[in-house]
Amino acid sequence: MRLPARLVIGFSLLLALAGAVGWGLFIRERRQNDVVRENRRLQEALSRLGNEFRVADIVVTGRTGGRGREARTTFRFHEYDRFLNPLPPREFTVAGDVAYFDALVLKFEDSWVGAGDPLRGRSLHLFRRVFGEYQAPADGFPIDAAGEDGVPDALRVGAGEFERSLWKRFWEFTADPDAAAKEGVRVAQGEAVYLRLEVGRTYRLTIEADGGLNLKAAPISTARN
Repeated sequence: MRLPARLVIGFSLLLALAGAVGWGLFIRERRQNDVVRENRRLQEALSRLGNEFRVADIVVTGRTGGRGREARTTFRFHEYDRFLNPLPPREFTVAGDVAYFDALVLKFEDSWVGAGDPLRGRSLHLFRRVFGEYQAPADGFPIDAAGEDGVPDALRVGAGEFERSLWKRFWEFTADPDAAAKEGVRVAQGEAVYLRLEVGRTYRLTIEADGGLNLKAAPISTARN
């Protein structure tokens, strides 16, 4: 039995319409999924930009000489590596009751930080020295030692030659922004944060994923023994 031509054409049109509707729904769902994935990626990137990492705790254990030039303040410096593993503590005594923590800092472009790059996913630092208010910086006490390849031994990430080149070229980056930008470096500079230290208090040094160092008081209970 042969179907009328108009009926055959009608069925064909219905099938084509159904296929078009189905394909349209598929494309729309795929686009919606793409939008959801992109939103999630952007949220994760924004979250990384706002991260802050603990790099050291300063536990103030004593002071002699009262305040001013005669004061001598003693504290334990508890540093952490990049993976928050504690390093052997060291003790320092500085002149005065205000301590300066001097560091070299590399800050990277937000695109690298937001993507969670293994090396450039957060700012890098190297603590050069600590000194008191009544000491010359050159008379300060060294903190982080750089290895033979220029990478801070305590803060090594393990990114090979590129990591070594970043530290070897630090001073070049400070003088040549174009060279720095080619490596994703937004800022290369020295930073010295400082506070008046009170006996019995603990202070925390942190570094922002896309920024620099911060130094603030922490609860006494955070002190390490």
